[in-house]
Amino acid sequence: MERYKHFSHPHTLSIHKICLEGAQLTCNGCKFPCTNTLVYSCSECNFFLHDQCFNASRSLTHPSHPNHPLSLFPSSTYKSGSFRCNSCGKSGSGFCYCCSNCSFDLHIHCAYNTLNPKYSTSPPNQVELKSHPNHPLKLLPKPPYVSGKRFCNVCGTRCNNNGELYRCNVCDYDAHVTCTTLPQSVCREDHAHSLSLLYVNPYPDFTCNVCRGAILQKHCMYHCSSGCDYGMHVKCVGLIELSRGHGSTGQQVAGQETG
Repeated sequence: MERYKHFSHPHTLSIHKICLEGAQLTCNGCKFPCTNTLVYSCSECNFFLHDQCFNASRSLTHPSHPNHPLSLFPSSTYKSGSFRCNSCGKSGSGFCYCCSNCSFDLHIHCAYNTLNPKYSTSPPNQVELKSHPNHPLKLLPKPPYVSGKRFCNVCGTRCNNNGELYRCNVCDYDAHVTCTTLPQSVCREDHAHSLSLLYVNPYPDFTCNVCRGAILQKHCMYHCSSGCDYGMHVKCVGLIELSRGHGSTGQQVAGQETG
């Protein structure tokens, strides 16, 4: 079997065709599921790359940022561990096209969707969440409700009445598309340890260490993985970086949604 090298991984990779619909494999590059596509995989690790992510150029000039070339990084260049895409406005923690001069960042699929639409990567039609294990959630182009305030059951912020989302009709459970791909751990400059995503919140009464607001037990949260009594709303992970702007130390992080 022919072997391949990629700069983002220390081991050689082999190419396979994933044919199983709904296979629970996630590309380590773009963080989207690997379904009905070619993937490069590592036999030693649980590591997969879409064909597009494997073959992505290490440097490109993009029409949305023509003054400087963008360089491909295997992960965010910010200490927070995440970035905010300047194309779609959503967070990311995987492959990133970055201009270090301007703190300009693009998801890999956002960059290539603009350059070559045939590489369009769409969210899967159905996902399974650890925060809602009883039923899968189906992707809807817009919510079935037409009025009133509805909130994401993952992060607790409002859902856009005109935007796509994942939903379980049986349980009346909604999730932003971005909230289905939150990083399992993040880091912040104001805390010495990494923070882990708690899909099931065990705390009936917990105060967010960032905004000082209450975290409802029905929502997910980030909590210190080393046992400190330190945690926060999903949406509050990046508030320190947001207040500092696009400096050299960080940028806004995963989970910040306005619904």
